Amino acid sequence: MPRRLFLRAMMAALRFLLNLPEPLLRVIAGRPIDIDGQRLATTAQVMIRISKLAPFDYPHTNGSVERARDELNAAGVLAGSGIRVRVRTTDSSCKGPGGEIPLRLYQPYGHAEPGPALVFFHGGGFVLGSIDTHDGACRYLASEAGVRVISVDYRLAPENRFPAAVEDALAAFEHVSANYADFGADPRRIAVGGDSCGGNLAAVVAHAGARGDIPCPAFSLLLNPATDAFGTHASQELFGLGFRLDTEERDWYRDSYLVDIALCRDPRASVLYDEQLEGLPPTYVATSGFDPLRDEGEAYARRLAEAGVPVVLRRHEGLLHGFASRAGVDPDARVALQHAAGVLRAGLALTTP
Repeated sequence: MPRRLFLRAMMAALRFLLNLPEPLLRVIAGRPIDIDGQRLATTAQVMIRISKLAPFDYPHTNGSVERARDELNAAGVLAGSGIRVRVRTTDSSCKGPGGEIPLRLYQPYGHAEPGPALVFFHGGGFVLGSIDTHDGACRYLASEAGVRVISVDYRLAPENRFPAAVEDALAAFEHVSANYADFGADPRRIAVGGDSCGGNLAAVVAHAGARGDIPCPAFSLLLNPATDAFGTHASQELFGLGFRLDTEERDWYRDSYLVDIALCRDPRASVLYDEQLEGLPPTYVATSGFDPLRDEGEAYARRLAEAGVPVVLRRHEGLLHGFASRAGVDPDARVALQHAAGVLRAGLALTTP
């Protein structure tokens, strides 16, 4: 069976299986997995079992970055198709240091007046991912939170190594802030957010805003954020094999993005080490219990709290890394994304319109 057809069939099977009653799901999942005082969600366990049947290699072993990107984009589109909400989309671009940066605006229906907005950066280890992989997540956030979402297609490694993605993130946020009327945005209520490595980019934008280098976001929404490229936290050891983001894969992303391991200390690569904490906006950090990045995300949230930054930390104990892009097929992932949307809506509502 051609790879695309198999992927389509697998997504359809996952969407069906993950919505079965819990007793049936448990039979398919097998014996419960308990680690570090947490139990892996049954849906996540089923997804791991089904994904092992896929005839696809891990991106760091398949020998082709382009093929890995193509497969992830296809999977993202198929997963996102399960998000059935009504939003209007408009594609545009802005100028960046490396050329044009594609943007996609998601505008919820019934919001004609200028309102809050979210500049969003997709995940994918700085190597994979695109606007398409997180299309469903952006649609859902726009509809559920009632905000305009502007998704940014920043440059990827290894063709464009660090700090290309950072430069594009800063340029895109500056562009939206300067041209807020074009996006229907209230300039005082423009948030920044992202998933995984996109969470790192979002945090870097917030720190740049706190320094006064660019306009400061009104709010930060960080989903499973990558904050420490060294990857030496306990969760990396606990969940570094068999829980979707293996250590070898993560190291491959890092080495494709950074030209030198010493750059791991650069706050633009590892925002956990940024000393600029004063003036940061209110921040929401969502982590997953079975995510290798869990502890670094929570360490970042603790640093913010200790510095007096308003921060909400939510650990979704039974989930895996990258729940945002699976909300169209996994009901537990959708609950987590719904919670993030609620916090975003409340956080931007508290900003004086």
